[in-house]
Amino acid sequence: MQRQSAEWVVMRRRLPRHALYRLAASTVLAAVVVVVTWALFVTEPDLLSDGSPNPAAAAPTFVALMACVGVGIAVIPVVRPPQLAVNHFGLAVRPGAFRSVLLPWVHVEEVAAMSVPGRRRSDAYLFIACDAHIGRHSGDRPRFLDRAVLREANRVTEGRAVNFDMALRLADFADPAPDLLRRVGRFAPRHVTVADELD
Repeated sequence: MQRQSAEWVVMRRRLPRHALYRLAASTVLAAVVVVVTWALFVTEPDLLSDGSPNPAAAAPTFVALMACVGVGIAVIPVVRPPQLAVNHFGLAVRPGAFRSVLLPWVHVEEVAAMSVPGRRRSDAYLFIACDAHIGRHSGDRPRFLDRAVLREANRVTEGRAVNFDMALRLADFADPAPDLLRRVGRFAPRHVTVADELD
């Protein structure tokens, strides 16, 4: 029984369509820029008339390297999409493409799902509030990059997310928002408030 409670239940993720679109657009744009740069500078000699190196001759190589870096950055969200895992000991949250943050239940005070009406469709977020002791002895303290989705959610909710420490876009996960909140709530201990503010 102890071994089962330690196993992580990972929430199913949706195909990262937006990240794939951005990757495709970045790849096409990079290819166009590299081809145009090559066409403009292909006739440049390697050396100037005084025998010194010609900086313009290196432009295609430099642009190609920068294009590869740009495409590489666009690949990261595809291979590292957001993640949410839960067990009886806590939550493992990765809101973006960076690191996963371990939040033990002992430091979690509230988990809330909230809908935000939009012009074309409503968005939904999962918010997590922690106590002031998170990260001192166990678990991680959410850092600036870990709070990127929280800052976005705070803007669209007009400040309603100010008392939370992390947020996830529920659109990144395959399960409907109410089902995902229920699955997380099954593991939450009694001191954790599980709030459903979905429309």
